[in-house]
Amino acid sequence: MTLHDSLMARLDRLGPAKEVLQIGAVIGGKFSYELLHAVHPVGAEELQSALRSATDAELVYVRGIAPDATYQFKHALIRDAAYEALLKSRRKELHGQVARTISDKFPDLKEAHPEVLAYHWTEAGEPAQAITEWTRAGKVAESHHAFKEAQQSYEQALAQIKLLPQSPKRELRQLELQNSVLRMLQLTKGWAAVETVEASERTAVLAEKTGGSEQIEGSLAVRAFTAYISGDLRIASVLLDQALDLALRNGNPTILAYRYMLQVLVHFMSGDFAGAEQHFTTGLAFFDDPVFKNDPVGGFTAVLGIAAENAWILSQSDIARERQARIMGAVNERNPHDIAWSNIFSAILHLMMREYGCAEALAPRALELCEKHHFPNEAAFARCILGTTQAQLGSRADGIALIRQGITELLHVGNRTTVPIWTLHLADAQRLESHLHEALETVEQALQFNPAELVYRPEGLRLRGEIHLKLSNSELAEADFREAIALAQKMGAKAWELRAATSFARLLQDTGRHDEARSILAEIYNWFTEGFDTPDLKDAKALLEELAT
Repeated sequence: MTLHDSLMARLDRLGPAKEVLQIGAVIGGKFSYELLHAVHPVGAEELQSALRSATDAELVYVRGIAPDATYQFKHALIRDAAYEALLKSRRKELHGQVARTISDKFPDLKEAHPEVLAYHWTEAGEPAQAITEWTRAGKVAESHHAFKEAQQSYEQALAQIKLLPQSPKRELRQLELQNSVLRMLQLTKGWAAVETVEASERTAVLAEKTGGSEQIEGSLAVRAFTAYISGDLRIASVLLDQALDLALRNGNPTILAYRYMLQVLVHFMSGDFAGAEQHFTTGLAFFDDPVFKNDPVGGFTAVLGIAAENAWILSQSDIARERQARIMGAVNERNPHDIAWSNIFSAILHLMMREYGCAEALAPRALELCEKHHFPNEAAFARCILGTTQAQLGSRADGIALIRQGITELLHVGNRTTVPIWTLHLADAQRLESHLHEALETVEQALQFNPAELVYRPEGLRLRGEIHLKLSNSELAEADFREAIALAQKMGAKAWELRAATSFARLLQDTGRHDEARSILAEIYNWFTEGFDTPDLKDAKALLEELAT
């Protein structure tokens, strides 16, 4: 209070210059002579005299010579004291004057800094103009990949929209802004973080309230994605089928791109690889939609990345690599999320193919970008990838620690989908480190975590068999290998079937059942027509040659 009183006394001693300084305080902590003069059009000599008084009193700094001068309050407390000394009605009036002046006379400032104009319209009590400028500020920030700033601007616009009279038009605008906030939260907080889930629920409620078929479809899709991330794949599939049906009726190509993307993700994680491939093939007609393709959240990268993994599981390794190359070729080098996201998906495919060196080359850059720009989901994935490559390439203790950290981070932001996959990679790292009982326990956790997530289940069963074999439980190992092969066959997962058959053939070889081993492995190996340069097919071929002698 003493400091405030002292500052007020210094302002009062300025005389007529006090009003000039107060108008400057309304403009901001830093203001140009040109803008101040436009808002307060007194004589140039009078205005410059007042500003000299403020400068001499050491309340503001000055740079340059009028009319090209810029002024800055020496301390934020001085600006606050000058601002608070104004009546609220006068403040509101002055903010309106500043906003109108910028709009009418300072096009460069208006264009470059919409958030400044938005702030003044907000303080002037003009919500309609404020919403327009906050929305524009959000879009500008988003285009510059400043996602946190974009989120804050969209949230400011949402706060202002509540001040408008209720109407169908207002509700549609509110839904549009809520969708923008949700998109940014998915990047800045994580897909399943508490804030993101709450925003998803608000978006869904608003969509249903508007009553239009496109809005209802959007509500279903939002709920489907929330269910998908939380691991409830059955509910996600039901909701998504309804959303896709409505989207097909409406015929919006952008929306259809998003819906087919989600269909690919849900079918893939559910282990329906044929269904995922079918939806990807159908969705190709829409994935090049410019809105979808340039969305900073990365749907285009995600759908191609999952489709590449899907092709590899279906034994189409050449197609998988083509899709991987398309991801890397479409990267927006100005968008750090795009770079990190493409590296992550490319690295995951290399992990699946057991090309650990290639994956290790991509993971550090992805992790660095995710940590620098605060992408929590993506950082967790990158950490799991890097940990897996380190464990497979020899640094097992460090790798185990990184995978554990990544899994913890995924769970922290509420992301349960893919946790079983990374838990299996953790178990494999523990197996390599000869922590066999711990590895067995980890495999069981992975298999039980979300039984509906079948994508890696055959590999989980095979890995459990390998651990049982290390523990000299050959009967349990054989049961696991047989179950893994049977499930992979049922799913059409040729890559998983080959890997499980190779493990089983080794067990049969070691127990003297060479003919059975050769028959089981040759049947699946001969099915392949490509990918003979991959580690799995090389291993299978080498084992078949051993069994032939």
